[in-house]
Order: sequence, then structure tokens, then C-alpha cells
Amino acid sequence: MKKLLIVPVLLVFGLTLAACGDREDIGDKTEIRFWHMSPTGSESYSEMRQIIRDFNESQDEYHVRGTGFNFWDYWDRIGVAIASGDAPNIAFHTLDNVVLRAQGGALANISELIAADIAKGEDTLDLEVYLENQLEFATHDDDLYALPFSGTTRMLFYNLDIFEANGLTEDDVPTTWSELETVARQLDDVDADGRINILGFDPTFGEGTYHGFLWQKGLDFFDEDLNPTLDTDEHLEVLEWMLDFNDIYSRSRLDAFGEESQMLGISPFAAGRLGMVISSDGLYQTMRSYGADINYGVAPIPVPDEDGIRVNWGSGFSIEIYDDDPEKVEGTWEFLKYLQDYDTQIRLAETLGFLMSNIPAMEEYAEGNPILEAFVEELHYAVDKVYVPYAPNWHAMDWMQYFEEGLAGRKSAAEVLEAARDNYIQKRENYERMQ
Repeated sequence: MKKLLIVPVLLVFGLTLAACGDREDIGDKTEIRFWHMSPTGSESYSEMRQIIRDFNESQDEYHVRGTGFNFWDYWDRIGVAIASGDAPNIAFHTLDNVVLRAQGGALANISELIAADIAKGEDTLDLEVYLENQLEFATHDDDLYALPFSGTTRMLFYNLDIFEANGLTEDDVPTTWSELETVARQLDDVDADGRINILGFDPTFGEGTYHGFLWQKGLDFFDEDLNPTLDTDEHLEVLEWMLDFNDIYSRSRLDAFGEESQMLGISPFAAGRLGMVISSDGLYQTMRSYGADINYGVAPIPVPDEDGIRVNWGSGFSIEIYDDDPEKVEGTWEFLKYLQDYDTQIRLAETLGFLMSNIPAMEEYAEGNPILEAFVEELHYAVDKVYVPYAPNWHAMDWMQYFEEGLAGRKSAAEVLEAARDNYIQKRENYERMQ
């Protein structure tokens, strides 16, 4: 009986080997492991594979072995790999917390690699092509430990079909909060039963964030010493503005609108049910992929009426080297420079569907496309969130658990801010006790 089981087991084993690897023989080349987010079966897989292959064929010393994971699996895997000391040689990560990995000794020093190129008289990276703000996030103790990889930004999308149906034009696209409220009310469409067919705007839909709106007023969650704030009248006013923006409708009606939109499986803006929404260039790519038949445009996010600041949340990726083996680092550095090359950056933008960090390359990539041209321009006003060691998820779960209480009406805006601030204070005390 056991002998009979050997055949299917061997068959499965053979199929597994076949699936894993038409792994080419790389001879004496040094292997470089590269993790990315273009897994087998994804739209970007073939072109990402070709980008890697072109590098491998361009020289005789190194061979890059790419491995792709889907977006959600990627973050679990890279976190575990770094913590266990088994990270790939090069991979993407989040730009806003580069300093965490630099402090932990996980990253190669990019400044030293650039200096070594210069000392040898070799071509190296031109840091002028990157936004200064992004380079600052990749810097620790005055040295670069990563490079910006993507250039994410957020803008106001507006549906011109809905505008025109209500007698408005692009000249009416709001630039201030008060204009935003006025235009939103003009775009609302509610039937006799109170069902919301079209919602003009809601600051809590899409990618509008409390910290983003705070930045527009020169405020933040934390002061320069990373002490939590959130206890001023101005902080309260911003949160009340968000929670009360559509208070002419009951929360149940707004929830029903949101649930109906979720059932569509695509953005409510792409479905023609939102007149305006704050989102990233990812929404543009989604609408292009789905062939959404909507006449729309993008504009800078409206700012507060008095002393409003033009700013948006960048939330970009970094590209990082994780190996300190001199032989590996040299080859990995050559591949990183290849990925950051002008032409490769354009190929990556076309492949991955988001803007990259090389600004001149992105200006060429966007040329002739008004939507992308506007996004590239807006990159100059994008900033990332500060890294807070005692509350690295301060903008996500740490905040959202209280914010959702406010949305549901179970807490007032003042109670939301008090509870969130108390939580940050407690987190800081716990963190400092453990240092």
C-alpha cells in the first residue's frame, strides 16, 4: 500500500518542481534577490519580468531573481523577512518609516554607495531628480538609507457630467472649504423617499483624511517633540467640519449610500454616484482599467478659507537594500540604479500604474495627458506623515477606532479627540518604560 502512494507523491513533487522553476542556470553570476508586487497572473507580471530580464542581459556579473507577491501578502512577508534576518537583497517598503529600519541596522547606507561611485569616477544617481521632501524621509543621521520609489499624491476628482447637469462648469470647481460645501449641495440628488442617488462630496469618503485636513491649517497630530496634540479648538473645528459636512442627511442614509456603493464593487465616483471625491492617481488607473465612461477632471484639494495651505498626503514607497555582504551590495546597488534610471522609471510607471519618484521622467510620462500632468504637478505639494516610534500606526488603527465612533454618532468630536489623545499618551508612556 505504501509503495502505491509513492507514485502520486512523486508526481506531485515533480509538478511542484516544474511550477517553481524553470530556474535558468546563472553560472558564475552573483544572484540578487528582488521582491516586488507583480506576482504571476497579475497584469504587471510580464513587463516586470521583462524589466528584470533586460538588466540581467545588460551585464555579465549579476543575475536578479525576482519574486512577486500580491499587495497584502507582501507587507506580511517583508516584515517577517527583515525581522528574521532573511530579507531579500532589495525590495520596496514605506518611505515614511525608513528611519526605523535604518536605526535597526537593516539597511545599506546609500550615501556611502554614492560616494564610492564618485571616488571611482563612475556614474551614480542624480539626487536632483527627487523631491527634497521624499529624500528627507529616507535620511537618518545625515545619510540616505533608501531612495524614493513611487510618487503618490491626492487630488480632488470632479464629475463634469454631474456638474453640467446642475448648470455648473469647470470654473465652478471649488478651491476653498466654503466653496466645496456650496457646490456639494448643488450636486446632491435625493429622491422623494430620501434615498441619496448622488452625493456631492463627503470628506470621509475616498482618501480624505483628518491629518490631511489638519495639515491644510498648519496643524498636526503631534508637535515637534512628538507629543500628541489634538486638544485645541482648531483641531476640534476641523473634525466637526468633517463629521458634520453632510449633517442634513441622517447617518443611516449616508451609511446606506456607502453600502450601495460598496455593492457595486468599484469606486462610487467611478460609478457616477459621487460628484467629487479626494483620491490618488490609483483612481485614475482604476477608471482607465474598467473603462469608466465619465467625463471628469482633477484639481488641487480645496483648502480652508483663511490661510489655507496647499498640501496633500504623499504616502510613497521606498526602495531599499537589505544585505551587507560587499559582493551582494555592489550588484544590488547596480540594479537599484537601473530601477531608478530615467527610462526604467517610465517603464515602471507604465507597468505598475502609479507615478514613480523620478520627477523629470514622470513629466515626460505624463506629457499630453491632462490628468497625469496635474498629478505630477501636485507631487510638489505632497508630504508624508511623520514616523512616531511609540505609535507607528497613529494614522490608521490607532486613530480610526475613535474616528469611527464619531462617524457612528457614538462619540462627539470632542470625545473622539480626547480618547485618541489619551491613547497616544498611554502608548508613549508604555514605550518609554520599555526603553
